[in-house]
Amino acid sequence: MKRGITSAVLATLALACQPAARPVDLTAARASLLAVDAAYDSSTAASGTAGWVAYYTDSSRMIDAAGNFLVGPAAIESYMDPILGDTTRALRWTPDHAEVSGDGTLGYTWGRWTMSTRDSAGTRQEGQGRYITVWRRQADGRWRVEADLGTDTQ
Repeated sequence: MKRGITSAVLATLALACQPAARPVDLTAARASLLAVDAAYDSSTAASGTAGWVAYYTDSSRMIDAAGNFLVGPAAIESYMDPILGDTTRALRWTPDHAEVSGDGTLGYTWGRWTMSTRDSAGTRQEGQGRYITVWRRQADGRWRVEADLGTDTQ
């Protein structure tokens, strides 16, 4: 019985003596998340679908126009390639706001997107919308998309 109590006390002391988690600078974390979202936009503008899916992991989810979840880069790429691979279209967005969890592992951004298209006569048309993207910080410190949803505002 004494051995069990001693083991429990030692285990409790070992846990209590572990270093406390370093506090997260939430202002810096929000700024980094806004920068990552802006880089995501630039990557997509420069590289199309490849730039888009570079920010996704195997567990990432995106909601398509019908409200279905697409899971993982392959499914998301298959859905987005006809849109981002069309040279008559240009998708751009700007993050307006970011929030980060107290431990710095999850965050979200929201903002506005614009899809510009040119018809066969060269006339430009524009669609607009809003988006929210949930981000998860990976073990290597990089932010990757956990879930993404966009909606039209027109």
